[in-house]
Amino acid sequence: MKTNTPMAGGSYGTKIADLYIVHNLAAVNGSSRHTYHAMPPVGWMNDPNGFNEAFGKYHLFYQFYPYGPSWDSMHWGHFTTEDFVKWKLEPTALAPDGQWDSDGCFSGSSVVKGGKLYLIYTSVSADRQTQSIAVSKDGNRFEKLGVVITGDQLPKDCLKTDFRDPKVFKRGEFYYLLAGAMSEAGEGMILMYRSSDLMRWEFISALRRDNLTTRGIYECPDLFELGGTDVMLASPQGYATDGWRYENVQSSIYMLGKLDVEKGTFEKQYEDEIDGGFDFYAPQTLKTRDGRVVMIAWMQMWQRLFPTAKHGWTGSMILPRELTLKNGRLYQSPVREIERYRWNPIRFGNVKIGSRNELTKVGGTKIELLFTLDLGDAQKVGVKLYQKGEHDARIYYDREKDLVIFDRSRMGVEITHDSDEKDASVRSVKVDVGENKLSMRIFLDVSSCEVFLQDGERTMTGNVYSDGDGISFFAEGGSAKIVSLEKYDIVV
Repeated sequence: MKTNTPMAGGSYGTKIADLYIVHNLAAVNGSSRHTYHAMPPVGWMNDPNGFNEAFGKYHLFYQFYPYGPSWDSMHWGHFTTEDFVKWKLEPTALAPDGQWDSDGCFSGSSVVKGGKLYLIYTSVSADRQTQSIAVSKDGNRFEKLGVVITGDQLPKDCLKTDFRDPKVFKRGEFYYLLAGAMSEAGEGMILMYRSSDLMRWEFISALRRDNLTTRGIYECPDLFELGGTDVMLASPQGYATDGWRYENVQSSIYMLGKLDVEKGTFEKQYEDEIDGGFDFYAPQTLKTRDGRVVMIAWMQMWQRLFPTAKHGWTGSMILPRELTLKNGRLYQSPVREIERYRWNPIRFGNVKIGSRNELTKVGGTKIELLFTLDLGDAQKVGVKLYQKGEHDARIYYDREKDLVIFDRSRMGVEITHDSDEKDASVRSVKVDVGENKLSMRIFLDVSSCEVFLQDGERTMTGNVYSDGDGISFFAEGGSAKIVSLEKYDIVV
């Protein structure tokens, strides 16, 4: 991703942030930076915010701390895009410079009303979290309008210190807002509010109350509709690991069901993890002008070592994904616009896999790699990426476990992690290999790896910090073959 310098504008705090960006861009080490993913120009990035279309383009705001590569007093950074691949840096949208948000402008969403773009965000002052609003007539400069939901509008047993991440959407004549909250007993909740004008809100209900199945709040709720089914997303803290699911300390889940805005209920029919990899959190969606639901998420994870911090930046976003429902499950595929940036196609077919197979011109770290494996009778079969000497990252099918494994333990950089997390090196998911075939679509971008399995049945996302660019295939304990393979350089 090429970084331009923003034009100064907005409040005093945002102007200072933009001047800091301009004067510190040159000091950022670019060795691990991506080329087609959104990432901060300097400093720290986490949750996507305000993902929406307005003024003829798509807007992505994000949690941003410009003054260092670690989480601190949150601002809202801002990108625009025409195609979800090329990202234009815009002036910083919000800074913590108001009485009610002096300690941070936390996550939130946006909505277009009356030709204006409204940002709804969590305003933090001391230990108080409230919901505030800002407005723009041009999509660049935002005027803060103040607090619109206070802690007094919480259920009686909710903590005013954990009430955040508003998602606003419209149904019928009303706007609805979902927010994460936590009870005094430590139960995570998703609350719903209603408004006719975005300024005056009434509490409707708790759509979800987890009865202590997490160790914290449900962050960053989101809601959209697919083919008549309501889909609710959330990122619960401390979700209990369930076999191969929810292995991160912070997880991201989706729930399929039916939202009744009149009764204030969500009738859940199915729930699952969104991504089975290491680095995926706080997903947010928008609906494109051609009717697609597109999701973006933070491509990093809390409570771990961040290797790029020493380079002057931390955090990035996933390649946005199109969401569909198939067989009652959520499927993901990369935004189709990425195919415009394919170059130098390489194709192979019917290749037998031994202990190590390297294919001519199949390598690189800014690529798309698509292949289908006939698993044969091999016990393990898959691909090694970012390979150099003894270092690599491996994605493979393990027949004994009947799981697809993403193993980055050999990449050459150790990721320290929270004591509540089993490791930060190996993740696994289960997919249907009933025909003894496994398809993978993999995107690499310098230090990231996103894997789409079985046409999007499951995804696995992880950052890989390595200076290798080799790719090879392997089979252990039996034979297997590559049925077909395509490789493209991604040039943006």
